[in-house]
Amino acid sequence: MLTDIDLDDFLKNRGVKYAILKHGQSYRAYEASKELGIDVRDVVKSVLFVTSEGDAVLVIVRGDRRVDQGKLARELGTRKLRLASKEEVARITGYKVGALPPVGHKNMIKTMIDYAISLEKIVYAGGGAIDSSLKIRVKDIISLQNASFTKCTY
Repeated sequence: MLTDIDLDDFLKNRGVKYAILKHGQSYRAYEASKELGIDVRDVVKSVLFVTSEGDAVLVIVRGDRRVDQGKLARELGTRKLRLASKEEVARITGYKVGALPPVGHKNMIKTMIDYAISLEKIVYAGGGAIDSSLKIRVKDIISLQNASFTKCTY
């Protein structure tokens, strides 16, 4: 299983400007925002979906928003889309649910980023452990993940 140490190594090796912030345990964006003393809109969630064809898709969305799965499925050209199970998240990304960062996964994953996040410079995300958050520039997430944009949130 990958951890915040692996995430730290991944980002160092790529010359990215970032910080991994330690805090109390948090499993949700709202909890992380309270731990960090920031607005939940500054936190991003990394949500893994699986298409009906079995392909993984990572969607990065603001902490106060949700993914419209029907809209995303249509955008991806798939019949159905479902949330990945805890086991699938661990197997595909290398990270546990609740600690999933937007970058640095075991495998490269098709990534969609909510268009609203593109307007931000810096965001806070899962930091590889449930007691860590990653402070990172949005442009670095986009670059590292070769992310495309989506408007499939509400």
